[in-house]
Amino acid sequence: MRKNKNQPNKLIILIILLLLIIAGLFYLMHRSARQVNQSYPVNETATIAPATKLYKSLSSLGGTKVDANSVVKVDRYYLVKANKQQQTFARVQVNGKTYYVLAKDLQISLDNDVNKYVAQLGYPHVKISQQINDKFIKRGYASSTGMPQGVVIHDTGTEYSTLSGEARYMAQNYKTDQVFVHTFIDAQEIRNIADTKYMADGAGPKANPYYVQFEMPHEYSAGAFAKQVANAAYYTAYILKKNNLPVIKGAKDGTGTVWTHDMVTRYLGGTDHQDPTAYWNKTANKYFGTTYDVNDFIQLVQVYYNHM
Repeated sequence: MRKNKNQPNKLIILIILLLLIIAGLFYLMHRSARQVNQSYPVNETATIAPATKLYKSLSSLGGTKVDANSVVKVDRYYLVKANKQQQTFARVQVNGKTYYVLAKDLQISLDNDVNKYVAQLGYPHVKISQQINDKFIKRGYASSTGMPQGVVIHDTGTEYSTLSGEARYMAQNYKTDQVFVHTFIDAQEIRNIADTKYMADGAGPKANPYYVQFEMPHEYSAGAFAKQVANAAYYTAYILKKNNLPVIKGAKDGTGTVWTHDMVTRYLGGTDHQDPTAYWNKTANKYFGTTYDVNDFIQLVQVYYNHM
């Protein structure tokens, strides 16, 4: 019986086609696995280390690797869902070309001396402690998703008070004052006293139904102030990351995710407080000879956010 000499060739062709199909399916799965949920513009300078992978696009498997430390311009961040996990990518300019890199691979260049001090400390932060007080009323957020839309930052405005004393005072006087925040933050502690699944009542009717809120007692040394700012930036990044929110400064049109109480007063209304503007500036000037504002804070928040 004569054998068909074409059979080996057909088998090879079938194997090749099968491999091509598998490769195509893998590529499509990889492409569809990266879904951009949100993006936002920035203007940052950063350093990327050798061997960092640079992608040609958010859906591409291809790319290149950095040969040496490279200074890059970051102009946009992307919140991406990849293989059921949330990832943050940055769009960077390298030698006149556009690439995408995992945000955790960036080392952002910090401008403010307080932030630089935090960087020298290795970007420290403490763990969030849960000491929920059930006496605070539980009311859902008014957002369409029922989730918070950002964070409002306060300082207590009381000199030489302590975190424990401020938290205790708030709880003891809640029945008459009807004021509370979710969390208190100092150099040593991040204490969550009210469930962040529900709104707080510390920034007026225009902000309360939409934002997680925290208070900062005053600190009285360079190290303590820097560590408090670091803890606050970490906590802000944690809340934003937990709720799949970007790091965007609050604006006059009501958009944005990071707000000071002062910004709520000026842009949203319903309150007249101006914290923590004076506290930040006074303390930064006393111990670091510089100013400190929400723009400086947001830059630090982004660093913590990128590494979560």
